[in-house]
Amino acid sequence: MSDNLNLDDDTVDTRRRQLLAGAAASTLLPWVTPANAAVELEGVELAESVTAYGHKLVLNGAGVRKRGYFKADVTALYLPEKRTTAEAIYKLDGIRRIQLNILREFTSSTITRIFLADFKQSATEEEFKRLIGPIGQIGAAYSNVKRVSKGDVVNLDWVPGLGWMATHNGKVLTGDGGATMAIKDELAYQIYLRMYIGPAAPEELRNGLLGLTRLPKAGARDNNSDN
Repeated sequence: MSDNLNLDDDTVDTRRRQLLAGAAASTLLPWVTPANAAVELEGVELAESVTAYGHKLVLNGAGVRKRGYFKADVTALYLPEKRTTAEAIYKLDGIRRIQLNILREFTSSTITRIFLADFKQSATEEEFKRLIGPIGQIGAAYSNVKRVSKGDVVNLDWVPGLGWMATHNGKVLTGDGGATMAIKDELAYQIYLRMYIGPAAPEELRNGLLGLTRLPKAGARDNNSDN
């Protein structure tokens, strides 16, 4: 990977401020219907492309994630360029984004419990033990959210030079002490991606995110109703 994390402190701090400013601008009111909506799932319209941290990403695919009988969110995967295999996505340089468009309310305790269960299932025992620190950081950030509601948008990004970043309705997530969540461990994010496109992920969700499933076009129902 060419993430170049070996920068001096002043350069890293400057770059972090620039990227966070870009993130705030690019995620401003992310729950508003996208002007360039490409597909629609469960009433959620997804943009064909987004700008994240100053870079253009394209919609690779999308699917509905379920918890038991309930539909939890519409998950979208945005990448610098489209890929159709999990292995190619893991190796891809540049920003990668998992976007969660929430379909029902969850408390922070439920979010944390679901995340830990899915993360542990997607990691080896050795990986899970190695990542106890980052897992704790993620848990602290989730606990600060308190709850998510239908219509909320959560972006979970891997940003070269910064690490794993996250926003909730455009607001950057913070961990203990109010510090911005920025986890500089790419393995942690790789395992997070496995939760959606790895072998343990539901086949329907995985195929949707890999772009292997034809998705309904935005406005298709409106167009059909006119005929």
